[in-house]
Amino acid sequence: MMRKNSVVHLLNPYLFLHGSWIYTQLKGIKEFESHVFTYRTENEKLFPFPRVISAYSFPAHLKMMSILLNRIFDNFGYFFEKYEKQIDPVLYHAHMGMDAARWLNFVKKTGKPLITSFYGQDVSKLGRLPYWQKRYLELFDYGTHFLAEGNNLKKQLVSLGCPPEKVIIQKLGVDVGNYPVKDYKIVNNSENVILQASSFVEKKGLVYTIQGFDIAANENKQIKLKIIGGGKTEEELEINALIAKCENKDRIELLGSKSHRQFLDELSKSDIFIHPSVTASDGDNEGGSPVSITEASACAIPIISTFHADIPEAVINQKTGLLVQEKDSASLAAEICKLAASPGMRQNFGLAGREHIKINFNLGLQIKKLESIYQKVMLV
Repeated sequence: MMRKNSVVHLLNPYLFLHGSWIYTQLKGIKEFESHVFTYRTENEKLFPFPRVISAYSFPAHLKMMSILLNRIFDNFGYFFEKYEKQIDPVLYHAHMGMDAARWLNFVKKTGKPLITSFYGQDVSKLGRLPYWQKRYLELFDYGTHFLAEGNNLKKQLVSLGCPPEKVIIQKLGVDVGNYPVKDYKIVNNSENVILQASSFVEKKGLVYTIQGFDIAANENKQIKLKIIGGGKTEEELEINALIAKCENKDRIELLGSKSHRQFLDELSKSDIFIHPSVTASDGDNEGGSPVSITEASACAIPIISTFHADIPEAVINQKTGLLVQEKDSASLAAEICKLAASPGMRQNFGLAGREHIKINFNLGLQIKKLESIYQKVMLV
């Protein structure tokens, strides 16, 4: 049997808790044998993968040397040369712009092509800093292609100096068949559950979710807000303090961090998924669209979100969900009340959303597109 060509994926760490969307890509690629080079590992039981090589797994002296060199030069790839020769990949695929920049010198030495997927804060937040602007220009010069989730993220990359002809729109797909459709025949007249699942960082708009819900809950006594996620101590203290001031705090439930499976379970019990992303004070934004929105739509749950980044490509306003301007708690409250009061609208939006994801964010189609990009790069 002929050996498949290999692709090495560069990311750090392998794999952060909310990295299921990268794991889905790794598992979905069939035409190439995927390997991972990483600086360190975490959550390996949650994201098992057979071909991961980590600097932290090196013999003690090489591990310490790698840590020291990384701290001095802010580069990855020290002592990976023998693995490069063993695997002999046809190309490298970096996930996150800053990690691509850190692996750049290593990849240059191999002479292999480099594809980079940008996802959000690596552009919107780090792209504001002169240090990363300079490193990204070097990356744009060497890199073969740069993948963006949507047209908004593409524009941000071009504004940083990336040649537009090198940017390809590559959406983060989901396997709709793995997402259970909400059963709209089961009607709960006593409670409408609104769910947000996100970290507590500013760009996720959780502050506006809570404020909007509190306003809406004064009008509709049947709604309840559940929040999955967490953050740094100061972020959690801020959210808890905000909830404590709410008139309807007894109808807000913090569920803490959950596994992906637990997230899907909570989705199945929800009536509305809310995720009002904003541009943070430090410039951080979603870049593309949160995968959690795609997953909620795949479950036929209607969405409330914002006209932010590439979210309008994932949520079709007035068809699969409702979008409002950023940081507008009053408008969020109005849309919560509108959807909560209309089971028919929720069902229509939810089912239309699933169909939209099935057609435009289909994992199988997106993986085939990614593999075709690999094939074209090989032929250059």
